[in-house]
Amino acid sequence: MTAVRLRPGHVQPIWAGHPWVFAQAIDEVEGAPAPGDVVQVVDARRQFIGKGYWSPKSAIPVRILSRDPAEELESAALGRRIEEAATWRKSLIPLPSEDTTGYRLVHAEGDRLAGLIIDVYGEVAAVQLLTVGMKRRETDIFAHVARVTGARTIIEIASERMQRLEGFESTTGVVRGPDVDTLDFLERGFRFEVALAAAQKTGFYLDQRENRAMVERLASGRRVLDAFCYVGAFTFAALRGGATHVSAIDTAAPAIATGAAMAAREGLGDRVSFDRSDAKRALGELHSKNEVFDMVILDPPKLAPSSRYLDQGRKAYRRINAGALRIIRDGGLLVTCSCSAAVKPGDFLRTLGLAARDAGREVTLLSMGQQGSDHPVPASFPEGRYLKCALLRVS
Repeated sequence: MTAVRLRPGHVQPIWAGHPWVFAQAIDEVEGAPAPGDVVQVVDARRQFIGKGYWSPKSAIPVRILSRDPAEELESAALGRRIEEAATWRKSLIPLPSEDTTGYRLVHAEGDRLAGLIIDVYGEVAAVQLLTVGMKRRETDIFAHVARVTGARTIIEIASERMQRLEGFESTTGVVRGPDVDTLDFLERGFRFEVALAAAQKTGFYLDQRENRAMVERLASGRRVLDAFCYVGAFTFAALRGGATHVSAIDTAAPAIATGAAMAAREGLGDRVSFDRSDAKRALGELHSKNEVFDMVILDPPKLAPSSRYLDQGRKAYRRINAGALRIIRDGGLLVTCSCSAAVKPGDFLRTLGLAARDAGREVTLLSMGQQGSDHPVPASFPEGRYLKCALLRVS
């Protein structure tokens, strides 16, 4: 088998469990592996560290999939790991359940399947292949997903960014089973119907489930603003928790239409408004109108997509949070999120402190949430802990 030999001084993180082998850590590639071939990773003395698929065009040419030199990383191993992911979710979380049928089945590195994401939405499974190695094995993966989940329809969700980085082509569409127009699933008893035309990422932001439950517990009697609302998942959590009214805003017309349709279905039209608006601009406009809320929720898209954009992202988070703090009453709550892995929790909190100074407010951290437990992360892989959800009391 082809071996990828690491430079001295680059071994420790990978030996300690970090799953990524960066290009600058590689001293020599012994042999001529094709894209997607299984390669061993060895140290300078050729001692085995791990193995994974070869991605020559990527800045991360190898993502460690196994620490066992004898393990074959083909169909049987992939199937076993998908089964293991399903088994521990069912026994520990548990997912799926009678009231929650939308969940993440496989979370890449967290399930020892780096380069593979699988989300389940009732009878539909969405699969994202993020490395050329996983793409080469797509037929086996789709078969295992159908077998393990019982999904009638399997959709491949293309990631243009990862295709560009990895050097392969793919398109979004149904790969097994009948065509579907919507993702129909339950989250904590609430039925979501998300049109595929409105779907984002792998369909829905399943990672915020536990943070939405927190909002539901705190929403009673409050007037709420849900900025960057998407289809209104936080909005519906607040309404179920007893919010008097929720103003939900987002720039995506299909998402707003989807949220409004679900609100009408549930008979919530008198307690919620869905408006298409740029949240960044709307915060300033609400302040100029002297609007005040008991709770503001900020769940923006990734504002710092990599460390290269960290300063730009900090400024953006500071600006929108200052805008939100200006329209929260004394004693009110700010629920503010960042899905940028480049922004670490401490950095995010410092940014929120600066935003409070800009707004002339004081904030107290009550809790810091993260991605749901069906989005696991290896302990030695800080890059995987991407989601921060800060609950702040404002005065």
